[in-house]
Amino acid sequence: MSTTPTTATAELQASDGSQSYSGWLWQRWRRKRKRDRARNLAIVRFRLTREGWHFLFVLLFIFVGAVIREINLLILLAGTMIGLLNLQWRFNTKTLQGLKVRRRLPLRTMVGAPTDISIEVTNTRRWLGSWLVLAEDQIQKIQPNFKRLTEKGVALVDEVQPQRTNSARYELRFLERGRYRIGSTTISTRFPIGLGRGWRVIDNSVDLMVHPHLGKLLPACRLLLQAELEGTAKAVPRASVHEGEFYGLRNWQTGDSRRWIHWRTTAKRGELSVRQFEQLQRRQLSVLLDLYQPKSKPTKADRQAIERTVAFAATLASELVNRDRDRIAFAIAGEIVHVLPNVQSAVLVHDLLDRLSEVRPGATPNLVEAVTQISLSLMRSPVLLVVSTRTDQFGVLRQELEDGVNHRFFDRLQVRWLNVSSGELEDYFEWNPPT
Repeated sequence: MSTTPTTATAELQASDGSQSYSGWLWQRWRRKRKRDRARNLAIVRFRLTREGWHFLFVLLFIFVGAVIREINLLILLAGTMIGLLNLQWRFNTKTLQGLKVRRRLPLRTMVGAPTDISIEVTNTRRWLGSWLVLAEDQIQKIQPNFKRLTEKGVALVDEVQPQRTNSARYELRFLERGRYRIGSTTISTRFPIGLGRGWRVIDNSVDLMVHPHLGKLLPACRLLLQAELEGTAKAVPRASVHEGEFYGLRNWQTGDSRRWIHWRTTAKRGELSVRQFEQLQRRQLSVLLDLYQPKSKPTKADRQAIERTVAFAATLASELVNRDRDRIAFAIAGEIVHVLPNVQSAVLVHDLLDRLSEVRPGATPNLVEAVTQISLSLMRSPVLLVVSTRTDQFGVLRQELEDGVNHRFFDRLQVRWLNVSSGELEDYFEWNPPT
């Protein structure tokens, strides 16, 4: 016995059918667009150079004169010149087909540091080689401010034999922090006589993170941080072969590593004895970056203050975490709020430097949200170091925090406010950015 579907069911089936059909059309269009893009990138384009246009003008002059005057020798000369143009075109188009380009570069670099980028060109053809292949990389700055740079990365590969690989390199030096995009590689050649230029675009874009330029913490900064972290470091015994120093022996316990066994003492006592180490408890520091910048067009001094603040945070993390093994809670208040509540390893320092590379200042930094998100760190040590580009705003901040749930906690918060714009950071931090 068959039943007739209801109106609602029929409408649902019709809508599902239309959605599936539209989705199929969308996927088909995307596949076709992808194929067209790949086909366009694989095409080798050709254009006459300035010398080629001069050569063509002379060719036309000779050919027209030969036809008017009926001079066979000039016609032969014009035919020879046409053959040279055809040879240039065939060489430019055929020698670039079948080439594969691979770029080697680091994922991260630093402002002012030389960055080596290697271009490897592989010839997949069996018989025909390639000569004088020029590889050009477009460079764009993506964050914090988009900027299309006029500079290009250029490397010249003199020869790529059939089924062989050859490489060339070039060096970049960035003067501003941020995330840069090393764009598509354009390979071109003018071989053999330079009358034309053939080129082909290879889509191999990759992003490169440029970290802020690090400075130097002055002795006054060490004293400042030592006063704020006083009493947080205590020596506690811990059996660890990787941290601390050896200070004694103890009996074997379940879970101890065999590498900790002290065999000489074990032989004397007749029972297993292991080395015991001590570890200094990591100190805790909370840092707030207030990256304030007015809405009006910022001056050079304003931009310099922002960059100095970011560089100080990067240097502080690199020295205290990587060398002294301290813990730092960072809150960055700019256009948006970035929080890293527990920076305690080299991996987390790299993550922080990536955030600092892309951070943008703002006209209304949300300090309340930034302080709230590092409240757990402030509970352990209620001392907050604020590095700002404006005058002390903590009175206004405290008034806003009184309306929150944790206003009692923030009442006992101790704040050290450093105004970078007025030069208060110069006594603690030395920074000489490259120019």
